[in-house]
Amino acid sequence: MKIKKATLLLLALLLGGFILRLFLYKEGTYQLDHNTFIAWSNLLQKVGLKNFYSSSWSDYLPGYLYILWFLAKVRQLDIIDVTLLYKLPSIISDVVTAAVIYKIVSDLKKSPKWALSAAGVYLFNPAVIANSTLWGQADSLTLLFALAAVWLLKKRPLASSVSLAVGTLIKPQAGFIAPVLLFLMVSGRFGWKKILSYIAVSLGVFVLGFAPFLKEGNLLSFVYERLAVTFNQYPYSSVNAFNFWGLWGFWQRDDIGMINANKAGFAIVSALVVWAFYRLRKHAGNKKELPYYLSAFVFASSFLFLTRMHERHLLPLLAPLAISAVFNPFFWFVYLGYSVTYVLNLSYAFSYISQDRSFMSSFWSAKAVVAANLVLFAAFCSEMFFGGGTKVIKLLKNNFRLSERKLKFPEVKISKRFALFALCGIMAFSLFSRLIFLDYPPREYFDEVYHAFTARQMLHSNPMAWEWWNESPEGFAYEWTHPPLAKLGMVASMAALGESSFGWRFPGAVLGTLCVYLVYLISKGLFKDELLALFAALVFSLDGLILVMSRIGMNDVYMLFFVLLSIHLFIKNRLFLTALSLGFALSSKWSALWAIPLIVLLHFILKRKPSPGYFWFLVLLPGVYLLSYLPMFFSGHDFSTFVEVQKQMWWYHTNLEATHAYSSSWLSWPLLLKPVYLYTSQQVGSAVSKIYALGNPFVFWFGAVSVLASFYYALVYRSKALAWVVFSYLVFFVPWSLSPRIMFLYHYLPSTAFLVISVAFVLRKNIKLAVFLLPLFLISFLYFFPHLTGMFVDVRLDETYYWFPSWR
Repeated sequence: MKIKKATLLLLALLLGGFILRLFLYKEGTYQLDHNTFIAWSNLLQKVGLKNFYSSSWSDYLPGYLYILWFLAKVRQLDIIDVTLLYKLPSIISDVVTAAVIYKIVSDLKKSPKWALSAAGVYLFNPAVIANSTLWGQADSLTLLFALAAVWLLKKRPLASSVSLAVGTLIKPQAGFIAPVLLFLMVSGRFGWKKILSYIAVSLGVFVLGFAPFLKEGNLLSFVYERLAVTFNQYPYSSVNAFNFWGLWGFWQRDDIGMINANKAGFAIVSALVVWAFYRLRKHAGNKKELPYYLSAFVFASSFLFLTRMHERHLLPLLAPLAISAVFNPFFWFVYLGYSVTYVLNLSYAFSYISQDRSFMSSFWSAKAVVAANLVLFAAFCSEMFFGGGTKVIKLLKNNFRLSERKLKFPEVKISKRFALFALCGIMAFSLFSRLIFLDYPPREYFDEVYHAFTARQMLHSNPMAWEWWNESPEGFAYEWTHPPLAKLGMVASMAALGESSFGWRFPGAVLGTLCVYLVYLISKGLFKDELLALFAALVFSLDGLILVMSRIGMNDVYMLFFVLLSIHLFIKNRLFLTALSLGFALSSKWSALWAIPLIVLLHFILKRKPSPGYFWFLVLLPGVYLLSYLPMFFSGHDFSTFVEVQKQMWWYHTNLEATHAYSSSWLSWPLLLKPVYLYTSQQVGSAVSKIYALGNPFVFWFGAVSVLASFYYALVYRSKALAWVVFSYLVFFVPWSLSPRIMFLYHYLPSTAFLVISVAFVLRKNIKLAVFLLPLFLISFLYFFPHLTGMFVDVRLDETYYWFPSWR
């Protein structure tokens, strides 16, 4: 990769990370901390630095107070939103830290690609975003100055000493890096004169940083006094931190009882650091990545074993760990693990201090994450000092003989003619199952009272269809909480076929049928195997969830179709059409955003080279989205209404507080524990009609096993395509774990497309299973078909559909 190209990509990466934070900064703010910063800022502006500590309580050292004083000056200009202004230092620190990570890796690894990867996984890490952009804390600055001190040590020791001092002035946690710097100077043979001058400069800058705040008395006494206030403000073993002391609970005094936890923690960390330095002393001169290994080790051990740690104080670990992972792939596992536990820890703490104890409220849930943190630390130490993780990986490679295996399927000969007839049969069956009885029930049911109703209002050019502030007719509601493309599809269909239930459902039925075809094309494009692709199409045509969602006037199947189409087009390297299709998907439902990382990953899997065609994504995604609102502009609304609708949509989905008898947890979806009643009729004689959003049980259950098996096969055969399928399944599924709103089984729909590809892969790899399971899938589909489509059946048959109490 040429340097100029790498620089452009870095700038694009940094800009993307910054813009993402601008979109998110209004969400997740913990108002108590945020308002405290604003109050301190106002007081600094009012009374000045010298009188600040005598005029207010504060446990912060002067470093961050200088920033707050400056922000008060900027606020007077009234040119920036207040919430953004006070989060901006941390947001900017995230971006600058990513740039520093890029520079470090680029210099050490001599690979811009690896440097971009390390910077990207830090900048777009939800754990980092949660701390700085959402909560609005200052730990990003601590991390930036600590990392800069390590980076600058070798070539610019004076700048390193200043960076250490400034970081510690902001938060004392930056000072944890001091032993690492001392070890590097001693092992690097700086000479005691140079080392002492480094210490003197660092201490001097640190002490002088307090001088403008000194009102009276001795400066050194004042420094000692402020440090005592900071360190003793929370004399507890764990302040909501998922560390070692959290095993015994949070908010426990650390200086009483038989064991003084404060001193014990200091002794443990000191012993660990000394042992680490002793173990790695021989590598100090020839292992260029060692400073970042040690930095990660010190930050991890300090968080886990020192007392008085807050939930946020693990953040400085992530940057040196991302750098370390470039040189040792095992550390990617540790990085991912700590990122997940950090988000969980922040969520727990936010829930606790917000007086909402619903998150991880059981006794063992938090303890389990604490245990995970300790296991990750043990894994990190094992690899760092003994190469334990690498040895395990090598052992697995030897057992699986990864280098000798190739992805092959049992030989099954099928002619092109047979394949064509089979595909046509599957498509005909899919279309028939979606169109039969499509007009029943004749009126809107379930969420059609939002989507289809609003489409009918658009058909009649009712401007109220675009307005969130109107009262809706009884039993209906104007649907503005999703982009309008799906509703516009229903409008076009009704204009052609008539304003009827068949008219507004017909496009979804067609798109649902085409989804089956796209699953076939994607499977064939990834694995180059006709039979596997046919298996995938057949299994998808026999699933109940895609069938039901194809037969209702909602937007889910529109989004799924355009996502699958964009993936297929990208495999074919049709970048303009890919961007166009992805724009349509986003204009149907915001969940389509999760297709973007899939396409980015496919770029590397398919070994594509950057080309000008990628700029279509920058043009068409926002362009198509904006054009989907064209009818709104023609109905008398202006651009300000468009902007406000987007805000209302975001508010609705992030603040919705509602309950529903058929809502379900995301973890329940693969097991099909809680389907959704969409429609039920009055009993007519001994017959009843119901529409139930229910996946094919055998497809779902075997699919869950198949995803795990596919992950195994992806490791064994080093199949990037299969790993991508598993990742695609997860990326549309796992993020729902963070959703604040109620959820339903049909939110699992996008993941099912990739679930059936996993099923097809397993069946193709184990062909004897296909002979048994495919008929089972078909029988199950036919058995449940009346229950999925609203056909009238005898109540005695209807009673057989409820296999579990939760299915009622």
